[in-house]
Amino acid sequence: MTTRSAPPGSLQSRTPLKAVTAQTGLQEVVDVAFGIDENFAPHMAAAIASIVDNAKGAQFRFIILHTGFSEDTRSTVERVAPTARFTWIEIPDSDLPQFKIRALYTRAILFRLGLEQRAPADCRRVIYLDADLIVLGDLRDLWRQDLGSNPIGAVEDTFAHLPSYPLEFAKRWGLPPEDGEYVNSGILLINLEQVRRERSFSKVLAFIAEHGGDLLFADQDALNAVFWGRCQKLGIEWNIQRDMVVPSVSALLPDHKRLNGRRPAIVHFCDVHKPWLPTGYHPWSWLYWYYLAQTPFTREVASKYGITLAARLRLWLRWLRRHPYKRFGVMPAPLR
Repeated sequence: MTTRSAPPGSLQSRTPLKAVTAQTGLQEVVDVAFGIDENFAPHMAAAIASIVDNAKGAQFRFIILHTGFSEDTRSTVERVAPTARFTWIEIPDSDLPQFKIRALYTRAILFRLGLEQRAPADCRRVIYLDADLIVLGDLRDLWRQDLGSNPIGAVEDTFAHLPSYPLEFAKRWGLPPEDGEYVNSGILLINLEQVRRERSFSKVLAFIAEHGGDLLFADQDALNAVFWGRCQKLGIEWNIQRDMVVPSVSALLPDHKRLNGRRPAIVHFCDVHKPWLPTGYHPWSWLYWYYLAQTPFTREVASKYGITLAARLRLWLRWLRRHPYKRFGVMPAPLR
């Protein structure tokens, strides 16, 4: 079911999903948001396929903050989750500050900040996800976590390659180091009612407009500065980053940032080691290709990046050789 962009005050946006759930006993609807341009459509589709596969019977509404999506691409994405609702919200340039595009950072990374103004009015709590990830847990478990008085929840960033960055970050922006933790912004649980009330994302956009050239990690730095000391810490299983699973790197992490036998709920391909690229290395790249095969985009991605069937077979064999499913309960997938 598709919902096109609707202004917050429209009749279409006033359907109170959670209120209806409470009054009628209907199943709750979990809001999940992405912010991307059309180039990332296949990767978002793989993420959506993994979400619905690991939350059988759940009701999802996917809120896609985007630019440049054709009707054909939207329809193709929606086929991945035919029982879900989709709300497509185009973000105009006028909503965003000037932003210098760099290697991993395009203007699309700012789209999540449009949730404050452009998400449907009945969206009160939302899970924001980057598109470069695969979900292995039931997102309803994340959706129901208590944020206390905090407007957002997130997982610490590992930063094994820059172990002093959180302290340097706090010092640079005049923040008490003991009051907060530097988090990864790729997975956020958001109390959108509170964010709207406090205009928190508007403050993040203002911070970017003022300091954009000085932000090493772009909007992630701005989010950390604005929400410092007001971010609920989530279990690291909800944002497993490469540093946590590559032994030579994870050995450099403090114990609380290591996986330590926990089953991953979200595997986040958050650095240059993207699973669709022929260069780089991630031990769990196979998960991406398994779920991409449940979308109509496999041939497109394989052709675009030169990933042959033989290359995918090697990823599968490497997955089997490492036996991660024995440690974490993630079963190997058949080759597709």
